[in-house]
Amino acid sequence: MKEQGLIQVKNLSKTFTVSGWLKAKNNIEAVQDVTFFLKSGETLALVGESGSGKSTVGRIILGLVKPSAGEVTYRGVPIHSLKGDRLRAYRKAVQAVFQDPHSSLNPRMRIGDIIAEPLYNFGYRGELRKRLGYLLEVVGLSADFADRYPHQCSGGQKQRVTIARALAAEPEAIILDEPLSALDITIQTQIITLLKGLQAEHQISYLLITHDLRAVKAMADRVVVMYKGSIVETATTEQFFCCPGHTHSRALIDAIPVIGGLQSRKDII
Repeated sequence: MKEQGLIQVKNLSKTFTVSGWLKAKNNIEAVQDVTFFLKSGETLALVGESGSGKSTVGRIILGLVKPSAGEVTYRGVPIHSLKGDRLRAYRKAVQAVFQDPHSSLNPRMRIGDIIAEPLYNFGYRGELRKRLGYLLEVVGLSADFADRYPHQCSGGQKQRVTIARALAAEPEAIILDEPLSALDITIQTQIITLLKGLQAEHQISYLLITHDLRAVKAMADRVVVMYKGSIVETATTEQFFCCPGHTHSRALIDAIPVIGGLQSRKDII
């Protein structure tokens, strides 16, 4: 397949071996022959029910898990063969924001030190305090947050901190792995607005891994649907919600809750 994007996932498979009863080993095929691409400046939603393999794909792209077969390329270069400075450059270019902001932050570190870690790791040469102030400002936090600890922040504020930490590396792409599910609905809307604004300003690519179709509707340009480890549909966001081509896609849309039965599902999505 011709290279079409910033990140290309090609025929990706991952099998986990787990120990069962009386030490018997079982193979679990988490991902099976998955292929898609992420273009510069776009948001691609990777959706599916829990256990569909979407988070495993995200961790493979981040280099946290090695695939059993297939490969991930970044600007045409296979990432799992990168070493030394080239690996550091990839880690700088592709950052992550995870589901639970509380577990993503070291409770013993001040917020300023947490955000500054990527600056230290990737050799930032500017005025550190000024840069920290800027990063806090762009995610909607005041400069005094630099001296706070995570337990002194709300859930939404913690997620803003994790976004600021990701931005500190000046990435080209961010893997957003269920970034809204630990937040209440009002804060979810604020974080979506923040992420869209940052993308427009910095031309960041997002891989949005989620089962929240409201977030998909608000953010995504294209949608990839996974079911039992495989891709069953790829479509533009408009096509996905208008006329889904797979029964599982339709099931995901039909699963969107309707409060009180008074609103149509079309009004919600």
